[in-house]
Amino acid sequence: MRGLIWNCRGVGKKGMATCLSDLISDHSLDFLGLQETMKKDFSSKCLRRIDPFNLFKWIWVPSEGKSGGIMCGLRQDTLEVVT
Repeated sequence: MRGLIWNCRGVGKKGMATCLSDLISDHSLDFLGLQETMKKDFSSKCLRRIDPFNLFKWIWVPSEGKSGGIMCGLRQDTLEVVT
């Protein structure tokens, strides 16, 4: 199992979606955890740019103001989300 946890300081920055997508595919990641996303919500378009083949289940905690926010992606064929 391979994963990445990163304090990215803003998912909305130019080129970040491509960077994340490349990291997922280049390293065959099973999970991805992002801190300091600085976003309240993620559109399906944004998630498609990060995960074009819809391999991951995405869960997030919205940011408060201009800081915070956590996002986690789990590869659906490898890991299971239990709530």
